Amino acid sequence: MRAQRSSDTVVQRATGLPAAKLVWQVALLFVALQVPVLLRCAQTSSPSPTTAKLSPAAEHFAAGQKLLAQHTPKLAEAEIRAGLKLAPRSLDGLNLLGMALGDEKEFSGAVEAFQQALAIDPGSTETQINLIQAYLAAGRKEKGLALAHAFSEHAKDDIRAHFTLGVILAKQAQYGEAIHEFEAADALEPGTFEILHNLGHAYLESGDNEKALAILDRALKLSPDSVETLYFMAQAYANLGKDLDALDLLVRARKLSPRNTNVILLTARLSMKQGFYGDAIPLLEEGLKVDPRRPELLAALGESYFVSGKVDQALPAFQKLLEVDPSSRSYAFLGATYRHLGRFEVAEKYLQQGLKLNPRDVPCLYNLGYIASRQGQYRLGEKWLKQALEIDPNHFEALLELGNLQMHQKKFAEALPLLRKCVQLDPQAAPVYYRLAAVERNLHQTEAAERDLRIFQTLSKDPAPQPYPFEHLYDFLGQRADLSPQQKNLIDLAQLEQEVKLHSGQPQNLYLLAEAYLKVGRIEEAKQTIAQLDQLSQADFRTTVGVGVLLARYRLYADAISRFQAALQSNPNSDDAWYDLADACFRKRDYSAALAAAQHVSPQGQKDTGYLALDADILAHLGRTEEAIKLLREEIAENPDQDQAYLSLAMVYLRSGNTSGARATLQQGLARTPDAGQLLWGMGVLSVMEGQAAKAEQYLEKSVDLLPDWPGSYSALGVLYFQTGQIQKSRETLERFRQAGPRAGLDVERIEQALDAAAQHRDTGKIQGLSPQAQQQFLQIALAFADQAP
Repeated sequence: MRAQRSSDTVVQRATGLPAAKLVWQVALLFVALQVPVLLRCAQTSSPSPTTAKLSPAAEHFAAGQKLLAQHTPKLAEAEIRAGLKLAPRSLDGLNLLGMALGDEKEFSGAVEAFQQALAIDPGSTETQINLIQAYLAAGRKEKGLALAHAFSEHAKDDIRAHFTLGVILAKQAQYGEAIHEFEAADALEPGTFEILHNLGHAYLESGDNEKALAILDRALKLSPDSVETLYFMAQAYANLGKDLDALDLLVRARKLSPRNTNVILLTARLSMKQGFYGDAIPLLEEGLKVDPRRPELLAALGESYFVSGKVDQALPAFQKLLEVDPSSRSYAFLGATYRHLGRFEVAEKYLQQGLKLNPRDVPCLYNLGYIASRQGQYRLGEKWLKQALEIDPNHFEALLELGNLQMHQKKFAEALPLLRKCVQLDPQAAPVYYRLAAVERNLHQTEAAERDLRIFQTLSKDPAPQPYPFEHLYDFLGQRADLSPQQKNLIDLAQLEQEVKLHSGQPQNLYLLAEAYLKVGRIEEAKQTIAQLDQLSQADFRTTVGVGVLLARYRLYADAISRFQAALQSNPNSDDAWYDLADACFRKRDYSAALAAAQHVSPQGQKDTGYLALDADILAHLGRTEEAIKLLREEIAENPDQDQAYLSLAMVYLRSGNTSGARATLQQGLARTPDAGQLLWGMGVLSVMEGQAAKAEQYLEKSVDLLPDWPGSYSALGVLYFQTGQIQKSRETLERFRQAGPRAGLDVERIEQALDAAAQHRDTGKIQGLSPQAQQQFLQIALAFADQAP
C-alpha cells in the first residue's frame, strides 16, 4: 500500500500556528507624535545665521535626539540627563527624556518625565499626547483614556489633534476610542484618504469587518493604488469568509507592490486555507527572497511543504525558523514534522526542548501526548494531553486524542464529554461522530448513538479534501453543510454553469465546472469543459498538471497520463509531474511505464518518503521483490514509527508468499504503535493466509472501527464473511459501508446481487475454514484494495 503524499491536515492545530496578525501601519503617521517635540528641539539646537552658538544644555539635547534617531535610547538618556542638569525645567529636555525611557520600556519613568513637563506647561499639546501614550503603554489605561478624553474635548475643532490621538489609541489597541477620534477628524475634514484609511483599519481591528469594508472602500476610491488599503480590505473579506473577493484584491495589490511581504503572506495563507499548497509555496519562496528571516513566512512555507507531502523540504524551512525564532513554537513545528515522519525519538527531543522554553506550550504537550499514546504509554500520554487541555480547554486535537485514549482503555464515561466537545468545536468532523456514537452505544445511550451515527453517515459522504491545486474551492464557498452531497453537487453545478456563462474567460471557473461534472458522473461534458480550459489557458504547465491530477482523482487514468506527458514536454525537469505520471501509470497497472517515469525523478526528489513508497510498490509488482524489500527496510530504519512503511513491506512479503516475514514486520510495527488501524488490517489479511479465519475476523473488525472512512477495511471484512459462508454478516458489513459512504466506494448493487445468490446455498451463519485457493483469492482482493488506497 502506497504511503500518502499528503500529511495530516491538522498540522496547524497540532503546532498551534496562529493566523497572520495585521501590522498597524503607522510608521509615517507615528512621526506626528514626535515631530512637534523634535521640531522644537531642532529650533533650539540647530544653529542659524542669527544664532551664534547652542547653549550647553541644547547641545546635550541635540546629541540625545540624534541618538534616539539611531535607536540607541540608553545612550540618548545619558545625554538628555546631562542637559537636564543644566536646564532642569526644559520642556524639550523632559519630553526627550520621556521618549528615551519609553523606548527602553521604562514606562513609569516616562510617565514621570512627561508629568514634570506638563506641570511646566499644562497647555502643551505635544506633552499631553506623549503622556497619553505613556499612560497606555504603562498599563494605566484609566488615566490614559481620561487624559485622552479631556484632550479631545479641548481640541474638538483641531483635525490634527484628533487624527494623532486616534493613531496613538489604535497603536495601544484602544480601538473604540480610536474610532471616535478618527470619526471626529473625518467630520472636520470629510473625504480625507489618510483619515478614512486609519478609520477603516481601526474598525477592522475591532472586529467590525462590514463597517471596515465600507470605510476602506471610500478610502480606496480616493487612492485606488493604495496597497495597504487593498490589503486591509482583503483581510476583512477573509475574516468574513469571502476568500475569492480577498484574493481579487490581493492580486491587485501584488501588481502594485510585488515585493510586499504582508500581501504575499496573506495571499499564501488564503491559498493554504483552501488546500492550494502548490500555489502557496512559490509565493512564500518569493517572499523569503525579500525578507529571508521573517518567521511568519518561514512557518507558512514549512507548513505548506509539510501538508503537501514534501516533508523533506519542510524540515529545512522549520530549522531555519528555529534559527531566526528560537521559540517553543518553532520547536513544536520540528517536533510535529519528525512525529509525522515516524521518528518519535527525534520528535521528543525537540518537543522537550520547546517545553524548557515554555512549559505551557500546548502544541508541544499535545504532540508528546500523541507520541506516548501511540507507543502504548497510556498513562504518560494521558498526563501530557491533560496538561495541554488545562492550558487550552478548546484544543481540538488534544481533546480528540484524549478521547481516543479513554476509549481504548474502555473509559467510555470519561471519553464522552471529550468527544462531545470536539463536535462542538468542529461540527464537520465526521470521524468524531463515529467515535461518539460508539461511546454512546457502550454507555447504552441508544438514541444519542443513532443520532450521531446518522450525522456521521451524512458528513462522511463528502469527498475528503486533498492538497492539490484548486481543490474543493467551491465547496468552501458554498457553505451548505445541511445539504446532502448529491444536492450540493447539483446546486454547485447549476451555479457554476451560470457563472461560466457570465464569465467564460476565467480559467478557474472552467476548472471548477469540469470538477463539478466529474462529481456527478457527466464525463463527456467534463472533457468538453477541460478542452475549453485548455484553449483559454493555452495548456500552460500548471493547469495541465492540475487537470491531470483532477482526472486521476476520478480514476480517468489514461486521460491523466496524457496530461502529465504533455506537461512534461514543456517542463521535463518537474519532479512533481514525473511523480504524478508514475503514480497514474501504477494505478492503471502499467508497471513498466510507472517505473520508467519514476526513474526520471531527480536524485533529491527520490529521497522523498512518498517516492520511496511508490517505487517499492512498483518494484514489487514487477517481481523485483528484493529491491522493494530493501527500499522499505531503509524507510523503516529512517522512520521507525511510520505505520504505512510496515504495511507496505508486509504486503510485499505476502505477495511473494513469505508469511513469516509479513508477520515479523507487522508485529514490529504494532510494537511501536499498538492501535495502528492499517497494521491491524494487515494482521487480518495475514491471519487469513495462515488459516486463522476467526483471528482474521477480530483484526478486521477492529480495523473497521479504527478506519471508518476507508473502503478497504469494510471490503476485506465483507469478503472474509462471504468466503467463510457468513452471508448475513457480509450483508451487514455492506450496509455499514453504505451508511458510512466513504469516498471511492464499491459497486454496492452488484455486491448485493452476489450476496442474494449466495444466501440461497451457502449461508451457514457460522465461520468456515478457507481452502488454499480461497486464501489466495482473498489475498489478491486485499492487494487490490491496498493498491487503490490513497
